[in-house]
Amino acid sequence: MTASIEQSPQAALHARLDLGAERIFDRMIAWRRDFHAHPELGNQEHRTAAIVADHLERLGFDEVRRGLGGSTGVIGILKGGQPGPCVALRADMDALPVQERTALDFASKARATWGGEDVPVMHACGHDAHTAVQMAVAEILAEERAALKGSVMLVFQPAEEGPAPDWQGLSGAERLVADGVFDDPKPDAFFCFHVLQDERPGTAGEIRLHEGDGTYAMSMLRITIEGRGGHGAYPWRTVDPLLIGAQILTALQSVPAKNVDVNENAVTLSIGIFKGGTKFNVIPKDAMLEGALRFTDADSGPYLEQRVEAIARGIAEAAGGSAQVDWYARIPIVHNDVALTRMMRPSLERAAPTGKPPVEVRSCFLDDVSNFSKVAPLMFFTVGVGLDEGDPARSGFHHEEDFQVNEAGLLTALKSMVNLAADFGYRKTDNS
Repeated sequence: MTASIEQSPQAALHARLDLGAERIFDRMIAWRRDFHAHPELGNQEHRTAAIVADHLERLGFDEVRRGLGGSTGVIGILKGGQPGPCVALRADMDALPVQERTALDFASKARATWGGEDVPVMHACGHDAHTAVQMAVAEILAEERAALKGSVMLVFQPAEEGPAPDWQGLSGAERLVADGVFDDPKPDAFFCFHVLQDERPGTAGEIRLHEGDGTYAMSMLRITIEGRGGHGAYPWRTVDPLLIGAQILTALQSVPAKNVDVNENAVTLSIGIFKGGTKFNVIPKDAMLEGALRFTDADSGPYLEQRVEAIARGIAEAAGGSAQVDWYARIPIVHNDVALTRMMRPSLERAAPTGKPPVEVRSCFLDDVSNFSKVAPLMFFTVGVGLDEGDPARSGFHHEEDFQVNEAGLLTALKSMVNLAADFGYRKTDNS
């Protein structure tokens, strides 16, 4: 009689992975809370990176690389006991310049320098959870090294949220790819998850994924306006860059409103920084706006960028000044390889909570992990961290000052990632 899948060595491995996840869960949450209390901004994740790298070395990873991506990136490589492919898992480490407004015992009080200014720092997007989950993944897989087919590459990435205004060159996932850190060994697939706080109670542990393209591509822009400064009581002797900037900021909203067929392309253009001036009675000579253009039709990017440039230049020149638009980063749409997603879906189904099977939803997330598709097929998914039904607490959405994570959902994230890492070698070998 043929042995059933429940009696197979792989099924026994799955059972051990689940037990390992349950056993390490409390320590994983402690790591997450420590990272949350000590957040670090993009390319400044020195404490976080050191904790991660030291952890991988203690676990006996075959190779641990530090200082990647031009700053703080860490990669650990674990060779399994059997030959097979290389699978890569990504966790991002950076926090945001946001003032935390939660009542958590481990709420952040950290501050840091960002673009030359002193700012508050908070893990307002869940990257503390991503890092802690991947540390737990590392420990579970190290214990199961002999049962793994192929090797596992754990990527701890800096600056997913983008670089500081004074950062020079590429950063984040794009920098890792450009620096060739995936050349040897070259991964055969990338897996990445993101926590999702969509403010719906009772969604902790819900897995969402999609096949093919997700929602947005993004072009990050910086507009530098040059005017002529002078005394605030004599504005006719000046060319006010703040007034120019305000007119540009307003006019840019015509790009998504009047230049796009909304039936074919969802576009947003948001400015998050508007700087200029040093004193109430001095009109400055320059000003700066910084933001992001997002769009779902990747082919429309060049046209939309041209419209932004024309608006900025035209308004500035009409007022007697000038404006320069710098597109300092372009992030492609998250593309989930269809064949990879279908092959690995059973791993997510096994990891999902009872009664909450994975949901097929076109992802609303934009993540620079999309750059890894240049190296190998990618699968990206989200895991819900909505608060429980009846919980009196409130959580804001991502990047908001009262953002919170329902840590119960992180058990699903952990089980998902360890199952994907362990299963890929078997499935890839069986299908080859």
